[in-house]
Amino acid sequence: MDTIIPIFHSLSKSMRNIHKSSCDEVSVVQSSILYEISLIIKPSMQTVAEAVGMDITTFSRQIGTLEKKELLIRTPYEGDRRIYLLSLTSKGSAIVTSINEIIAAKMEGALASMNDFERETVLRSMYVLEEKLRGS
Repeated sequence: MDTIIPIFHSLSKSMRNIHKSSCDEVSVVQSSILYEISLIIKPSMQTVAEAVGMDITTFSRQIGTLEKKELLIRTPYEGDRRIYLLSLTSKGSAIVTSINEIIAAKMEGALASMNDFERETVLRSMYVLEEKLRGS
């Protein structure tokens, strides 16, 4: 247990730094919101807020900011006008693609010095850990 805490904090800091350095036009939180919207066709605001772990009030402010930047569109759901659906604009999609490419390149760079076995082991372990953490 003594080795887990420093590894957790170091890895968390490194991942945050990679994400932060990939975001020129948006914050890390906004990047995460845009990414989640890109995964589902017209998700509801509540669905995306839960996915990023944010309360709906704070989330609504972030959505307002992203709308002003013309990165997404908020549309009332026809079946219930209290529900809003989110979709990316072409500019928003381009930003998500750009951020994903930068993150992928930086992760590839970090993995490049490993041999095939080490690389596969790390990627598989990260996948298993992510699954376990998501399930808890």
